[in-house]
Amino acid sequence: MTARLSSSVLFLICVTGALGAHSQASNPMPVSYICVEAESGLVLMEDNADLRRPPASMLKMMQMLLVEEGVQAGKWRYDSAITVSEHAQSMGGTQVFLAKGETWPLESLMKAIAVASANDASVAVAEGLWGSVDECLKAMNKRAAELGMDATVFHSVNGLPPDDGKTFDQTTARDMATLARALLEYPNILNFTRMKEFALRPTDSARSNTNQLLQRMPGCDGIKTGYIRAAGFCLTATAKRNDMRLIAVVMGSDRKGRFDHTQKILEEGFGMVQRVTPVLAGAIIGRPVAVVKGTEPDVALAAQKDIQIVVKNTDLNRLALEITAPRSLDAPVEAGVEAGYVRVLLDNTIMGESPLLVSAAVERKRLKHRMRELVGLAR
Repeated sequence: MTARLSSSVLFLICVTGALGAHSQASNPMPVSYICVEAESGLVLMEDNADLRRPPASMLKMMQMLLVEEGVQAGKWRYDSAITVSEHAQSMGGTQVFLAKGETWPLESLMKAIAVASANDASVAVAEGLWGSVDECLKAMNKRAAELGMDATVFHSVNGLPPDDGKTFDQTTARDMATLARALLEYPNILNFTRMKEFALRPTDSARSNTNQLLQRMPGCDGIKTGYIRAAGFCLTATAKRNDMRLIAVVMGSDRKGRFDHTQKILEEGFGMVQRVTPVLAGAIIGRPVAVVKGTEPDVALAAQKDIQIVVKNTDLNRLALEITAPRSLDAPVEAGVEAGYVRVLLDNTIMGESPLLVSAAVERKRLKHRMRELVGLAR
């Protein structure tokens, strides 16, 4: 059986058309962007989201993910010592000036990657944990495939331009949003990405986080910037408000525009959605179920847990409840026994579900009671 939910709340969705029109001479491809709700992956807006292009330093998000997954699996710890090689020291671009032979805790290097986007730290971590850059790349590409990032190929661990000028790292805004969702399953990573500044050594001046949205947008706590000439200015950002978390990816913008564009996308995104609870834990759902040979004729079913979902304002009046329950139950029936389920649907998409539990115990009628009933019926 299906019960239709209704609401009078509507919201006009405004998508920033100017984003797709922006480009720069050194990066002739149009801007790519996408905004998704982090929990469900619900796409709120997008343009050129499947255009393949270099991610620059945003690919360091994959290294952050793999390092955290390794910590959770017990492969290494954040206090594990990483020794800097000559190769790591030689990295150009943004760096924290690691020196060959230095030893640093993994946690310090991950902060250098998250805050300062340090290319030398990325190589040091790759060599220190995987034995070589090549082995780290194998792990990065394998994990990308597992996540369904079908348009992504990593050729570097730091996003720098390739020596041959041809084999650039490749991804899409949609794949970066997928990676960000996977990364956000580990809240500890946000402890790194939300840091507004970091100094590797006590004698170093503190380096500001390359993500300026941390300073100017309430609720923003990550994730990663990126820039090389072939990629343009890129940003994967996330923010949380009203118990909702959004992710926005902008690729191929300009220096200032990546922050303006990303903030505007996130602000519009928060105005497009809300968190609702169509089903409350303990609420009686559907019709009572008959109890055969029970001391009570029927029993109610109650939701085991809340069903909370994030939905577009314009989709609220399209939500429906799908209830699956038996026509009858044989006595005796114990309270709390699972006897069906309820789902919240948006068209044919399952947005959430909860088991349905028997709300009260019903005993089986004793034989003499049943005999009396039969005699009564015979009269």
